[in-house]
Amino acid sequence: MTFKEIFKDCRIAALGGNRHTGKTNNIFFMIKELRKENKELMIYAYGMPEGLTPLLIELDVLEISSLSQMVNKKDSLIIVEEFQKLRLNDRRYREALGDFVDFIYHNNNYCLLSSPSIREFNSIIGSVIERWLLKSINVEDCVNGSHLKKVVEDYKGKYKSLGCIELPLSDILLINNEKEVLLHCDYVPEADTKKNLKQIF
Repeated sequence: MTFKEIFKDCRIAALGGNRHTGKTNNIFFMIKELRKENKELMIYAYGMPEGLTPLLIELDVLEISSLSQMVNKKDSLIIVEEFQKLRLNDRRYREALGDFVDFIYHNNNYCLLSSPSIREFNSIIGSVIERWLLKSINVEDCVNGSHLKKVVEDYKGKYKSLGCIELPLSDILLINNEKEVLLHCDYVPEADTKKNLKQIF
């Protein structure tokens, strides 16, 4: 089980990678796999693309649209796409970030953070992330002084190449202290919101 591997010894993980590297599709694959084993777990999602609501309903994932809607959620998995909209990475809202972390821990929740922009993973949000999941990513796109940049620079494994990490769309690199772990995610066609985009040029 992919989420079991990710959250083996942590509560807050982050999925970071360049745009168009399959992050959302990978998340949906992991949810589908989790649902095969655990149909009762409460799963909440924030910031998912609008066209994915039917798939969220099918997978029994409840959508939330604000931090206040997370209140009283317990024993659950919370997936936050576009976490920057909640201002969790804004130094003016450090108290909100602290409250969010306390909420995750005190209520036996697990949280996966993601964003379409590498620049959102600054040192503020990075300070609470305990496990990094990486897609293809360029070191130069990471914010100077951020935890993510350090993780990418420190990685010396087989997927490192000339200042970047390169992975197939179907794979996620799980960074931990024990070993290099590659998580494979099958393509989920119904979660691909970009496949029907009109070619303008």
